[in-house]
Amino acid sequence: MTMKVHQQSRFSAVFLGLFSLGILVFAVPRFVASIYALYPESVLTHHQSTIPVEDYLTSIRDLDAALAWDNNPDYLQAKALCNLALVNSPAIPITQKYLQLFEARQMIIKGLKVSPIDGFAWYRFALVDKPLGHPVSEVAEALRLSLYSARVEPDLVMQRLTLAFSYLNELRIEDQALWLKEVPLAWKYAPNKLVAFVIQNPKAKSWVQIAFVYDIEHLDQFERAYEKAIKNIIPAPTH
Repeated sequence: MTMKVHQQSRFSAVFLGLFSLGILVFAVPRFVASIYALYPESVLTHHQSTIPVEDYLTSIRDLDAALAWDNNPDYLQAKALCNLALVNSPAIPITQKYLQLFEARQMIIKGLKVSPIDGFAWYRFALVDKPLGHPVSEVAEALRLSLYSARVEPDLVMQRLTLAFSYLNELRIEDQALWLKEVPLAWKYAPNKLVAFVIQNPKAKSWVQIAFVYDIEHLDQFERAYEKAIKNIIPAPTH
């Protein structure tokens, strides 16, 4: 009886040891990767205009090191953000900008394969496809997937609407109807940005009016805000 208990205790100890080792095998790579990702995370929290090019290049190297330990979609998307920041930098030559755009697209694709429910990543995918000259259908599909992944996303609503509007005449009827439904969300979460966008793009006013055709109250609110903003931009003449 004592020997049986001893064997059971030994088996339990071996099992516990293997279980602990398994946890370490999975935990250690993630921990090491998270250490490498600390600097890029701090860089990406600052405004782009205040960050030198070298910091983004260092961040990309650190993220490559992190990805060698853990194929985390967040690290892939963070690397894409660094690539896009370099695209927007005046210190980067035009030829390098296209290489950075292409690299950003590759990172976004890899990240979406691991984690496809990412509204921000799908929006960036559409954003990158535009300057790279990809077909409108691909941009529209990425925007649709962004919308389906994160329908109510205050930080994305105006960005997506702005990009969709630039393709409005080339979108299918059902796509146009889909984006018209986003206008009320833009008015709810970013009314000032919506008004500013319409002022900068006068043709968008009819788009907003169509979106509110059955919502007179919000249409009146928008019209008043629009007229007030116009008056602030163009003061009444003095006599």
